[in-house]
Amino acid sequence: MPVTRVRQGTTYDSTNAARIQANEKGFSACGYDPEVRVGFQIEAGLDAEVLNPTTMHGIMRNPDVEVLKACSEVYNDWESEFVSHDPKRLIGVSVIPLHDTGWAVRELDRTMKKGLLNPTINCQAPDGCLPYRHRSYDRFWAAASEAGVPITLHILTGRVLDTLIMARTDQSQEEREGNPGSWIDLSSEIQNVLANDFIFGGILDRFPGLKILCSEFEVSWVPGFMARLDQIEVIAARLDVPKLKMKASEYMLSRVWHGFIDDTAAAFCIPYVGADQVMWGSDFPHTRSIGLEVHSDLGRLLEGLPRQDQVKVVSASVATLFNWSKN
Repeated sequence: MPVTRVRQGTTYDSTNAARIQANEKGFSACGYDPEVRVGFQIEAGLDAEVLNPTTMHGIMRNPDVEVLKACSEVYNDWESEFVSHDPKRLIGVSVIPLHDTGWAVRELDRTMKKGLLNPTINCQAPDGCLPYRHRSYDRFWAAASEAGVPITLHILTGRVLDTLIMARTDQSQEEREGNPGSWIDLSSEIQNVLANDFIFGGILDRFPGLKILCSEFEVSWVPGFMARLDQIEVIAARLDVPKLKMKASEYMLSRVWHGFIDDTAAAFCIPYVGADQVMWGSDFPHTRSIGLEVHSDLGRLLEGLPRQDQVKVVSASVATLFNWSKN
């Protein structure tokens, strides 16, 4: 089947054409009109989608904590209203920054009652905040663990600035020449927080029911990262890291999940990571998204995998993570 892609172009004209195409197909309305979104799902043959924020991800870096909490509450109310149109098809994601742990626990409870069962936190504790491994956050980890909801760490919500946005600013020549490395930093920010906080920081040991979802960091980095984790244990005495309840890399095989979009090395890496821990998403209707006919493009990404693993990556893994029934 042919694939319809809506991507930003490489020139102004092609970018503009892509946006016109998106509007003509009604894609842009899917971001704010749930009826249009469900119509797209039906036409595309999708059963359900997990709906991550867009602009709200950038707002999560706001240093004004009171403003940020207010924005998060407003967004969560809007998201819950959006997904209420068809809760079986539209799976909402809440936004809960952790500057104020007491507020975060209350907001988690409030948003779960509204049907939002996947809180997103900053992928790294914001500037001025204690690292996530600090015991002051334990109330939130405990609440999420007890509720059985996965916590999402999404790209663009940490301390590394969005390279695509920075490239549109009045950068100096030196700054512009550093953009490729900045893009790599953005894509790899998740590794430090997983190693320092959730694994060697003891969070996953203290809360055995806690589930972590790494969103849009892709998946091909994971095997090398797992090797580094085990390497750390080999030289642990010199690094003064704590003894873990299981092999460091095993947390990545059982407690951490990974969402990817168009990682061309995914099929090579998924057998090592385990298809149970990996899920595909289209990023629709964003720059890298795939449109109505996804089958051939997704098929090429996953063609090296056994059929049962393909099923896990496109549906079964996320259904298990979110405890969805077949209905």
